[in-house]
Amino acid sequence: MTQRIRSAAFSIYLVTTILVMGIACLPVMLFGRHATRSTVKTWSRLALFGLHQIAGISYNIEGAENMPQRGALIAANHQSMWETIALYALAPKPVMIFKKELKRIPIYGWWASLAGNIAVDRQGGAKALRAMTREVKARADAGEQVIIFPEGTRTPIGETQALQPGVAGIYTAMEAPCTPVAHDSGRFWRHPGGEKVPGVITLRILPAIPAGLDRREFLRLLAARLEDARPDLAPAEATANG
Repeated sequence: MTQRIRSAAFSIYLVTTILVMGIACLPVMLFGRHATRSTVKTWSRLALFGLHQIAGISYNIEGAENMPQRGALIAANHQSMWETIALYALAPKPVMIFKKELKRIPIYGWWASLAGNIAVDRQGGAKALRAMTREVKARADAGEQVIIFPEGTRTPIGETQALQPGVAGIYTAMEAPCTPVAHDSGRFWRHPGGEKVPGVITLRILPAIPAGLDRREFLRLLAARLEDARPDLAPAEATANG
């Protein structure tokens, strides 16, 4: 099976599982957020399974012991759709921050909202920001892990960009530690285009940054840790090899 065919086959698999599970499991929503989130986590694991079986892409976790089990912020670099799926599957009680517009998508939007993910209104100004900070604090207090991609957009392999300062505001509001996560998913799940290249994604879960740091110091430390640990950057490769 050629690479292009495998990529297309996986895309069909991904959409099919969303539609089938999204419709067949609708009654699960009646049982609340915990049951809905468990169903979405099951779908995430199925997506990773299909990615391996169809497209030949697997992953290796380094530092699995660092995955937070209580309320925390998880901040990862962003290269593809893979990390949004993988981190949701791996975190014990994941909460994604996503664009409010995505709530309008049939099936996907229903599940994203009812699973307890946090919709952000980017045009809502200070009022929307205050509402979000209250929400992330409540989630941390409830023992959930809020997942964010502080670059704000996908960054190509081998490149870096400044972190959005909003992540520091979320960190401060949560009053919880932040676990940095670095990976090289873009090597194998290409963006743009969605081409899939067989291989093994490296996912590095780093020791947590403690709560209570100054915003500027937190941003500096988070950026440095992500850059140092990213497998697609030369310093990280050198460290990993020796």
